[in-house]
Amino acid sequence: QTVARFADLNAKIRKTMETQDGASSVLDWSKVPGWCVVTTKISPGDPETEQEDFKSVSCAIQNLMLSMWSEGIGTKWTSGPVQKTQEFADICGVDTTKERVVGCVWYGYATGGARYADPRRRKKTVKDVLSHLP
Repeated sequence: QTVARFADLNAKIRKTMETQDGASSVLDWSKVPGWCVVTTKISPGDPETEQEDFKSVSCAIQNLMLSMWSEGIGTKWTSGPVQKTQEFADICGVDTTKERVVGCVWYGYATGGARYADPRRRKKTVKDVLSHLP
């Protein structure tokens, strides 16, 4: 029921958005197998603490996603315009005077199950993405 409300909100907000080729960019959110809505505490009058809390939550999201991947579960972190609306917060029960939505982690097994999701298979090595500065 909640996911259906998310999907309706997404369709409503994004139906006027188009890709460069004119196609609709609406994704059917009802097909996302798993959702984890992540929030962070807001600290009115203390932007430094609020920023530190946001960074800590972001690290926690990454660690969650890496842990799920190690179990063969695929993830996607999304934080688009829909998640920034009051309506989205209301659907989730988020008290926006105390916290804000950082984003959602969508998760699920690959088509065919875990046997096709090999967490050891990587497209790039550390050498491909690491730079050394003088």
